[in-house]
Amino acid sequence: MYCTRFDAIRVSVVAALTLLARPSFADNADVANFYSGKQITLIVGTGPGGGYDAYARLVAQYMRAHIPGRPTIIVQNMPGSAGVTASGYMYNVARKDGTFLGANPPDYLLSELWSPEQMRFDSRKFGWIGTVSTVTDVLTVFKSSGVRTIADAKTKELTIGATAAIATNSLQPALANALLGTKFRVVKGYNGGSDPLTLAMERGEIDGRANSWASWKLLRPQWIADDLLSFLIQFGPKDPDIPGGVPSMADLVTTPRDKAFVALLDITQHTGRAIFTTPDVPKERLEALRTAFDKTMVDPAFVEQLAKLAFDLRPQKGAEVQERIERVLNERDDVMPQLKSILNLN
Repeated sequence: MYCTRFDAIRVSVVAALTLLARPSFADNADVANFYSGKQITLIVGTGPGGGYDAYARLVAQYMRAHIPGRPTIIVQNMPGSAGVTASGYMYNVARKDGTFLGANPPDYLLSELWSPEQMRFDSRKFGWIGTVSTVTDVLTVFKSSGVRTIADAKTKELTIGATAAIATNSLQPALANALLGTKFRVVKGYNGGSDPLTLAMERGEIDGRANSWASWKLLRPQWIADDLLSFLIQFGPKDPDIPGGVPSMADLVTTPRDKAFVALLDITQHTGRAIFTTPDVPKERLEALRTAFDKTMVDPAFVEQLAKLAFDLRPQKGAEVQERIERVLNERDDVMPQLKSILNLN
């Protein structure tokens, strides 16, 4: 069932982006002359072998053909603090000429939102190339807990596992408690190993967790097939594939203040598996990289490879990613103190 829906979404995305990914003024002799014979380094803010590394290597493999001058692209892993280390390198060390690209897990944006004074970068100044796929998180519990809907979660306490206080899998249930009146008891500290939170569910230590819908499909498809899970709330872009008509957090809140809180935390899901470059890249090269990225997203070989791997393809154009990040970070100083207060995280 999921492959069929994926194929339908993929075809519609390809059709839409084919109209947009046409040659622009950036495909010119100056850009081609600059990139001819050069090497682009794609810095990945995680270790080798994970999902972000896999996506980045696929982009590197197929994007080269669409950049004027056809430079080589090599991938360099730079793990550390969920992307904070790589972002600092891209901002302060990497050449600002369009020969460095970055791919980070977007949780690093939470660190920037929460403690900007401790960061050595400003994500508003990066040149955002585009997103391969946005991410939809879903707060999920076993049906055996007796909870089937978000309304049920307001009447019964459930134990939700999380990694740390400032992590999406912790902040999402905490925000639901504060704004919706749910009774999630968030237990933090699950780190290390492979998928420790889902393993904790299997052991019966916790009732559920927040996780991306893509991860549920890849890691526990049998749980979905056997109808073992209650999907309670979506975070980020709504995904119609999630069974049961699951409401999104953005739809459940009504006041401007609460919607601002949700938008702030949803920035990681909307950014998703993004590619960016350093600040101050000349405009014509930034546009050339964005055009090359858009063409890669509709490259039949790239699309086919993602489908074979069951990787999601929900692209966003670089200008859209840039606008959203700038808007959320510009609103940070007004919204974040209130959010910290209602979550008791001052």
